[in-house]
Amino acid sequence: MPYIFVRDYDIDLMEMNREICHVFVESVLQAGGERKVTYLRQSERGLPLTLRENYSPDMGFLSADTEVRDIKQVEIELQNISRSSYNGAIVCVPISPLSRELDSIQRLSPKLAGYLKKRMDSIGMTL
Repeated sequence: MPYIFVRDYDIDLMEMNREICHVFVESVLQAGGERKVTYLRQSERGLPLTLRENYSPDMGFLSADTEVRDIKQVEIELQNISRSSYNGAIVCVPISPLSRELDSIQRLSPKLAGYLKKRMDSIGMTL
């Protein structure tokens, strides 16, 4: 399970090595975000992890109201990330974006945060 932990999104690594896939924080709407997120969303080697409702700066976080939907989506995406890793892809994991979202989820949806941490640990993607 080869993971590379990088500070932020590192698209240059993907361009240097065709074996690299990159995890990115996705929104439920699958729209918006910074330029690098848009690039990764369109790339066949981008691996989404839906940790936002939308990309609005003040109200875009996941909440306890949507835990059931969010847990199902996150499970599917973590399985895809794990499968990519087991199939030999090198997976880039951006520490800063994931940490920011996990902190927000911990405050607004502790059940989802606990589930995420447990599943990320189980596939070797511990931050």
